[in-house]
Amino acid sequence: MWGTVKETIEAMPAATERERLHAARCRWLLTVGLRAVEVTGTAMGAFFCRRDAQSIERWWLEVTGKGNKTRLVPATDELIAELARYRRAHGLAPTPQPGETRPLLLPVIGRENRDKGLSRGALHLILKEVFGLAAARLRARGAKWEAQAAVLASASAHWLRHTAGSHMTDQQVDLRYVRDNFGHASISTTSGYLHSEEDARHEATQARHRIDWTSKT
Repeated sequence: MWGTVKETIEAMPAATERERLHAARCRWLLTVGLRAVEVTGTAMGAFFCRRDAQSIERWWLEVTGKGNKTRLVPATDELIAELARYRRAHGLAPTPQPGETRPLLLPVIGRENRDKGLSRGALHLILKEVFGLAAARLRARGAKWEAQAAVLASASAHWLRHTAGSHMTDQQVDLRYVRDNFGHASISTTSGYLHSEEDARHEATQARHRIDWTSKT
């Protein structure tokens, strides 16, 4: 099902400026992997880079989730490349500036209102469109795909999180890291000891969790 969702997005029309930006936004939304409220409530300036004990640069995304708890999400090389791809589609520099207030999802129309984020309702409509198209794609393969098509037709942002979490565990990412990536427990960003744990979590996520879009440009 996840493969069909990716195929659906990569096949979205891009003949007009609006279609191109909409397709880019759909791809980015399904890449970032946050809760709906986190997507709509997080700015691009929440991405930041720091060096670990071996002077390796690692990107992170600081997110405030349920219970107003803040966590750090490992931003893998793939995620940063997708961020750059999305920003370039809007004529922006590939890397956000510290403190940048632009929302994670940019408007397709009204480019002068780039600092105005989408509502949760608008985000869910985008997901409903993508999942509906993906479901139709499955149904076109024949009746034996109807059950999976029905799942996709009713999918939501939570389905994306569940899919990503299942993929991480299937690839044997340490369950503690999966827990922290998805905000099932709070973390500290100031403790040196936890920084070491976070770096190990980043490395494990980077090595084993990939979206693997077919097109890279």
